[in-house]
Amino acid sequence: MGGGRHGLRAAATGAARALLHPLRLGAVPDPAAARRLYRLQAPTYEWLTAAAAPWRERAADALRLAPGETVVDVGCGSGLNLPHLERRVGPGGRVIGVDLSPHMLAHARRRVGHAGWENVLLLEASAEEAAFPDGADAVLICAAHDVMRSPRALTNVLARLRPGGRVVAAGCKWTPWWTPLGGPLNVAMWMANRPFITTFEGFGAPWSHLGALLPELSVEVVAGGCGYIASGAVPGPPPRRRSGQRRGGPTVKL
Repeated sequence: MGGGRHGLRAAATGAARALLHPLRLGAVPDPAAARRLYRLQAPTYEWLTAAAAPWRERAADALRLAPGETVVDVGCGSGLNLPHLERRVGPGGRVIGVDLSPHMLAHARRRVGHAGWENVLLLEASAEEAAFPDGADAVLICAAHDVMRSPRALTNVLARLRPGGRVVAAGCKWTPWWTPLGGPLNVAMWMANRPFITTFEGFGAPWSHLGALLPELSVEVVAGGCGYIASGAVPGPPPRRRSGQRRGGPTVKL
């Protein structure tokens, strides 16, 4: 009898640990676990995340894309951002989607094929290891918390942008717990996001690692405090020194 109770207790403890794993202090993104998650979630992902459609549009707007530019969608998933990006860069531009899940990319490839886009390239790779062509004009990281909490991933992605290249990140976050609806909203955020991320580390300010790399990053809190859109740019080249301008000194007119 005691052994049976012990077995039930151990099973319950194991289940609780599995459920609360992403909430453990010090947890980090786990690409292998993410692949397993998205193998299960790929068939219903778009239905479960349909409510985020307006924020995807706003994130694309924040990139300020122009026709002919190249934009990279990091963590592109099933390709929900691709129509917004392709429409803005036009047939003369290029959209590169990067995702580590082959199951999600299968949906994205069908989307590209149905739309007939010849300027969209999809790459299967983690953000830490993605080797898309250098010199992109802009990067979007949308609904990809694991990417946002990986300094290695962010460093790799930003290194491939041209000087002055633009970066927009958007996603969910905790709302302040002390607000009247903080508790219920954060429970809803936990339930909505747990199927799609491997850690809740940094969920109060998901942009913090990106802000360390982009000192001029600006953050807009949206969706009643449950979401954010962060915008910035990689540093551009130093201004060229004009004739008569001494390094570190005033400009002298000759």
